Amino acid sequence: MMTPDAGGTHAFERLTLGSAGIPVSTLWTPADRPIAVAAIAHGAGAGMQHPFMTGLADGFAAGGISVLRFNFPYMDARRRMPDRPPALLATWDAIVPEVLRRAGGLPVVIGGKSLGGRIASMLAAAQGRDCPAAALVFFGYPLHAPGKMDRLRDAHLAQVRVPMVFLQGGNDALARLDLIEAVVARLHPLARLHVVPGGDHAFHRRGARGSDQGTARELAQIATGYLRDLITATS
Repeated sequence: MMTPDAGGTHAFERLTLGSAGIPVSTLWTPADRPIAVAAIAHGAGAGMQHPFMTGLADGFAAGGISVLRFNFPYMDARRRMPDRPPALLATWDAIVPEVLRRAGGLPVVIGGKSLGGRIASMLAAAQGRDCPAAALVFFGYPLHAPGKMDRLRDAHLAQVRVPMVFLQGGNDALARLDLIEAVVARLHPLARLHVVPGGDHAFHRRGARGSDQGTARELAQIATGYLRDLITATS
């Protein structure tokens, strides 16, 4: 059943997807004349209706990419701690057929903010050349835990077989700049990096004004430029 979301501009529906009957809440933001459809997952601490996620959806839709946002089950259950990776991957397994259905043959992009993007990359790595996505997009990829630069979360990325776009804050405590630059260089030519100078993990910059929604909208528009190039090159 479709109802307006809190902003009154998008459609909300609650779906039960997947063979295990995983309940997945979604928000669908259609573009007027879409060139692609994206499935975008939230970060660890804020769900699909956070202003940052709303801004991503608005920015993508303005650039011609329809967006399906969704909550991982722990977020709907109002648990503070994320589920373990197998449960998060199972949610992505439920979402991908739905986004492919909505795409109707258009290219599909998967990714998300922080944790959501990381789990999307794990899914793509596990699927290898069978991954149905045309590209992955990461907003603040969590390369390591704060202060634990010796334990990088990058080993699986070499198994991804589709193009990747990383948008990172230059002062991200979860992705030291030289380390994420080195990872992207190793993944070349499949990976591209856009750095927001001075941005932290939430893309906040000291002394800068602006809302999370506005910042995310700008980031989505930047990502759309990269994705349009990738989609054109592979079509």
